[in-house]
Amino acid sequence: MRSLFICFAFLVLEVCQAKAQFPSPLDTITKTTSDPYDKVCYLYITRAHPFGSGYYESTGAFIAPNIILTAAHNIYSPVTSKVTKITIVPGKYYKTRPFDSLVIKGENACDLAIRTHPNYSFLMRSANRMKWDFGIIIIPDDVLKSNPKITSAQAFVLDTTYVLKEGDTLNVAGYPADYDYGYNGNFMTHQSDLCGRVYPKTFYHQLDTYRGNSGSPIWVNVNGKRIIAGVHTFENAGTRLDKDDLDILYGWLKHL
Repeated sequence: MRSLFICFAFLVLEVCQAKAQFPSPLDTITKTTSDPYDKVCYLYITRAHPFGSGYYESTGAFIAPNIILTAAHNIYSPVTSKVTKITIVPGKYYKTRPFDSLVIKGENACDLAIRTHPNYSFLMRSANRMKWDFGIIIIPDDVLKSNPKITSAQAFVLDTTYVLKEGDTLNVAGYPADYDYGYNGNFMTHQSDLCGRVYPKTFYHQLDTYRGNSGSPIWVNVNGKRIIAGVHTFENAGTRLDKDDLDILYGWLKHL
């Protein structure tokens, strides 16, 4: 009886330890030139408002040599909050910019560079906005050619055959810029966790994400591929990229 109790205790301990490894520690990425972190970008976005202007820090990731995937709320550009400048810094680490910067200047140039889900709007309630909260930044040819350090090799892939499930291991990398918690957007963090509840357009997790992580790629490792399952958009939740969303992304890519 005593041996049975001991075996049961060890089993419980192993289960607890297995669960305790998630979320993993929040790591600071120092080698940002390594795959896939060289394709994760710090975004510095300037907006013009009717009564002035402001800047916003966030994250994006290359999904093609000239395409950055990010959250729609980072780049959505209505008349009342026009995006006028987008600075993209791949692999930023404090003052080190191993791939230099890509800069899109001017309201017209930014308008041409931005695509957001047709259902997304700042006027929607947050729970509804999150369902459609993704978009892309199209880097103009002249801007891309000005930076020969950007490579065509891709770290992340889109895959319509993958279906996100509760319990899948998620990874996130991005640039927290939440000054209330001591983050200033100067360095990249990475963490993994088990996926929580999955809904048709959203999913949940316990990853340590902060302001500035919006737009961070959330991916799973399957058969040697880093498949983007969604985009970090709000606290412990992400916008899931289902087949319909991927079809929209493919449509954008096809017409470039």
